[in-house]
Amino acid sequence: MEELTKTEISSVSRRNQSLSNVPAAAFVITAEDIRRSGAQALPDILRMVPGIQVAQIDSGRYAVTARGFNGRFANKLQVLIDGRSVYHPFFSGTVWEYDPIPLEDIERIEVIRGAGAAMWGVNAVNGVINIISRHSRAQSGGLVAASIGSNGQGQLYTRGGGSIDADTSWKLSAQGRHAEPSKQSSNDKYSEDSLSNGVVDFRFDRALAAGTDISIWANAGSSSLGDLYPLTPNPLNPGTLISVPVTQKITNQTLGSRYRWLTAQGIESSLQASIASSSIEIKGALGVDHNQFDIDYQGRYTFAAHDLLWGASHRTVSDEVWSRYVVSIAKPEFTQRTTGIFVHDNWSLIANTLQLGLGARWDHTNLGGRSFSPNATLMWTPTRDDTLWTKYSKAPRMPARAEYDVTMLTGFVAPTLLTPPIAIRARPGNQPLRQETMEGFELGYRRQFAPQIGVDLSLFRYRYSDIVSSTYAGFQPDVLYGIPFAYQNLDRNNDGNGWLSGAELNVDWLLTPSWRMQLSYAYTHVDMDNSTNPIANTQGTKEERATPRHYGSLRSQWNISSSQQFDAWIRGSSGIYRTLTPYTTEIRVPGYLTLDLRYAFKATKDLELAVSGRNLVGPRRIEYVTDYVPATPVIIEPSLLLSARWKF
Repeated sequence: MEELTKTEISSVSRRNQSLSNVPAAAFVITAEDIRRSGAQALPDILRMVPGIQVAQIDSGRYAVTARGFNGRFANKLQVLIDGRSVYHPFFSGTVWEYDPIPLEDIERIEVIRGAGAAMWGVNAVNGVINIISRHSRAQSGGLVAASIGSNGQGQLYTRGGGSIDADTSWKLSAQGRHAEPSKQSSNDKYSEDSLSNGVVDFRFDRALAAGTDISIWANAGSSSLGDLYPLTPNPLNPGTLISVPVTQKITNQTLGSRYRWLTAQGIESSLQASIASSSIEIKGALGVDHNQFDIDYQGRYTFAAHDLLWGASHRTVSDEVWSRYVVSIAKPEFTQRTTGIFVHDNWSLIANTLQLGLGARWDHTNLGGRSFSPNATLMWTPTRDDTLWTKYSKAPRMPARAEYDVTMLTGFVAPTLLTPPIAIRARPGNQPLRQETMEGFELGYRRQFAPQIGVDLSLFRYRYSDIVSSTYAGFQPDVLYGIPFAYQNLDRNNDGNGWLSGAELNVDWLLTPSWRMQLSYAYTHVDMDNSTNPIANTQGTKEERATPRHYGSLRSQWNISSSQQFDAWIRGSSGIYRTLTPYTTEIRVPGYLTLDLRYAFKATKDLELAVSGRNLVGPRRIEYVTDYVPATPVIIEPSLLLSARWKF
């Protein structure tokens, strides 16, 4: 257990630290945790983290957030791969449908709950997830991992790697994943959410001299996922359900490199650059072609009682958008440029006992203007086993291109004797959107009660200002195919304000040298302000009722023998309410408690066989109903998976 608490984490302050000695609510998912989870998709692995809320929408889509405000595109969570953001600036969130990196290629996943904008820039508001890939030196030889299961699930991963010399290594991997359609919750018929993913990943590493190395990586992926787009107000009412099948296709390619060096004066430096292109197409409705360039520099110098870190970054994103029918866009082509600088000092006031951290970041983007993100931490370690920390932070969330420029039909109201059909249309307002702002405090305590048990507790309270909302903008008569109807316009504005508070607990207990238990629990409460704007009031109430108050899991990892493992995972969430538009009936998404089991057997030193069961207890359920982009709710069903993993 003591070794687990000394796990290194680099995402809190962009330098390696012991997990037990960081002034933040931090959690590390190891490669062993990933393998023993039995999960096939990255969001399912994140369910083990306290404070991270994961809800499966269908076979490929997920809603993932940290500390509330979840959604189809949860816009307050920054997701990185080796420090490079995969947050989509057009949709304002992470697109989880495609696999950005094979799970077998992940060394660890570092999760920071709370603001990280002072280090990682705008949009790191409620949390940061940094996926750290494995060094190619640790991936020499070959590996084949295959899984097949119920509900049409299947996955195949293969990898080859080796060393050119003592300082140079490489690896090439590929993964494919497939899932058959799920059943609709309204009528038990199959939906259209068939998923097919593929990704190829290459990495090259070379140590040049003491303290100097270079890494080069390239990957390409594609994803295809279907859906049924509901055109009626209540997607769970089988009597009125009318849905249109749509297909979503995603392609992406990335080429990047990182160079690290150490000067004679003792300054550690790192320069990372990447270029990427991607394409997202919702057949017949929307297409986004996206080109991106990122460059990031950071330096570190330690002197006296100070550990000084500084850096700068720039991102250029060019996109070209086409749309028709339910979506229209004011600027089909746009280039967004974001530049930022940061500085942070970790000052040891009393050696090994009291540390003060002060830092800030300045960002500027031509879409949202300037932002300032300060951060201050104080950490007290009175004994070797106790750590008490507090943190103040402020973080901005920049409105996305879709919020600035997109007009979208979000629902319909059926005609009556006195009114024609009404199409609800969300559109940009007359005033430019301002950046959203979060400001607040956190308090945390860690204690190693014994060599076998550790506890991590964090409390937080945040104030949110200028959240993107809408306001009534009147009716606009129109005629379609000779039929009169009217648009109800909803103009976007910044009328949302509110509070977020909560608590998170993680308990790690090594009952015996071969049996580990890990408990996580989160309580989250959203309290939005009353507003004179009725739409902002409605959306605030929806936000309060759409965040589960209670969310937790209990994992057991038992090494029966040197060749056998048995894992059990109980997890659950309290219920929520969702609506698609201000006019639709509120939908109850019940809470759930379920169980995952996994048994693995090492037939030989290099061959492991496993059987996994997911969602084995509890009634059939839906976990989420989408908000901004409607979709047909589907059932999350029990599944069985057989896996084999062979190293050679």
